[in-house]
Amino acid sequence: MGRGREGRGRYQGNSHAVSNTNAYDWAFLSGRVAAMESRLIRNDAMQRMAAFDDLNDVFLSISDTAYKDSFPIIEKLYEADQVLGGILAERLAEVARYSPIPDVVGMFRIGDDFRDFKSYLKRKLAGLDIPRGNGGTIGDETWERVLGGLKTDLPGFWYDAAATVRAEADSTPPELVPQAIDLVLDSEQLSQQVRTARAIGYPIIASWAEALAVARSVEIIWRARNSSYDMARLRRLFLRGELDRPLLQELADLPLEAWPDRLRSTALGPLVDDVFSRPEGERVAWFAKRAADLLLARVRPAMSATFGPDRVFGYLCGLSTEIFNLRLVLSGRVNKISKHLLQARLREQYV
Repeated sequence: MGRGREGRGRYQGNSHAVSNTNAYDWAFLSGRVAAMESRLIRNDAMQRMAAFDDLNDVFLSISDTAYKDSFPIIEKLYEADQVLGGILAERLAEVARYSPIPDVVGMFRIGDDFRDFKSYLKRKLAGLDIPRGNGGTIGDETWERVLGGLKTDLPGFWYDAAATVRAEADSTPPELVPQAIDLVLDSEQLSQQVRTARAIGYPIIASWAEALAVARSVEIIWRARNSSYDMARLRRLFLRGELDRPLLQELADLPLEAWPDRLRSTALGPLVDDVFSRPEGERVAWFAKRAADLLLARVRPAMSATFGPDRVFGYLCGLSTEIFNLRLVLSGRVNKISKHLLQARLREQYV
């Protein structure tokens, strides 16, 4: 099978000689990041925005933020998802232009490429009508070559994921193919983020990626259990690579009532009592919100760093959280979702 180049490429997770990178470059970029960080929305302001009943009040609120030029008229709120996706892509591109280590930004950009690959595979293998996103960097022509095993400049993990999905699509009922695509590509994305973070070589970034992989995997296993998904298939498609861990394998076996005791001894322990005290139907969503807050708390100390990869990475985590919250609030209010539900789902802001 044709594979991508094994040298430097997209999201390769190569080792980085961080100590040899240009300190002036990091200082310059960190200065720009500090300026952008000062324009992030504070927690109280985000909560107030979610609390408004009138869409006009939401519009006036967004007009008091750094996003005002992107929403010049109230009708733009109906395009919030597309507008905010474009803003995130532009900010990531700006930071990438000056970053001595491209993978610091690649950790965030890779999500858009995985989403686009999912969309392509669901169109191609499951016949679903799913549009491309607006943040990916890889076109459908390249995805077609990857699925066919033809050479591109992409690294090999894309080919591994494509081969796994293709084999599953050939041997599985059509209605199960979309779920298989999600599981395989979610697994590969989390694994690749862990590898890349280790290679960057900064503990705060590696710790965040490890915690993300575990928290997101727990959520996916939990949702699969709730929907009576075949755990043997989940292990085969999802608990692969960096996710083939004893904790996750155990959770796939344990009944849900045994999860609190197993999770208390892990990094997710502080969330257990709060999450499992909620009504059963709310627990997974509340876990996802509280885990996201815990992850952001891991990188918040980066704000005190003078400069360097961790300083930049912390801002990018904060920016991603802010975009998530704005999508939730703006799309939620446009669609008349309860303000109380929106406020409960908001994640803690970075600032």
